[in-house]
Amino acid sequence: MKIAQRERVDVYTIPPNFAQEGTILSGRVRFRNAFEAGLLGIFLLQILLSMDFGVRVKIYVGVAVLIPALIFAVLGVQGESLTSFLFQFVRYLNRRRVLTVPDGKYRLKRNRRLAKLKKKSRRGKGGGNHRKRGKGTKAEAAAGKAGGKEKPERREEEPKGAAEEETAATP
Repeated sequence: MKIAQRERVDVYTIPPNFAQEGTILSGRVRFRNAFEAGLLGIFLLQILLSMDFGVRVKIYVGVAVLIPALIFAVLGVQGESLTSFLFQFVRYLNRRRVLTVPDGKYRLKRNRRLAKLKKKSRRGKGGGNHRKRGKGTKAEAAAGKAGGKEKPERREEEPKGAAEEETAATP
């Protein structure tokens, strides 16, 4: 026997439905879904047997309608039981909003709300269009990046008109 064979570890994955509460058939089917499918099966079977058709037609209807309905009830809808899905669907139908063409009053309120938001965004923190460039020097920027507390002396800029007057005054 080689050493590599002795050190090999077997990995076994445990399925997520292992030892899950409320399931039957080794965790494949929830008990609630199975119970609902049983009640649905009894109800549909009584309806099928009360019909005035021949045996052959009843078998065909049973295979075409009864079996798919029972399978659907056992599996559920997106992890939910069939009855909880149906209750949520009916609740959705009753509470849904139906969108129509907006009336004048709604448009007026909406335009006022949008204007107010637009005004707020302009007043905010200076906005992108209202920022002024700093008059600092490159040395101040470098000192700021370096974390220095001392600020280099700031140059005073002369107004543009004053510089032109001095050059014009001195011939």
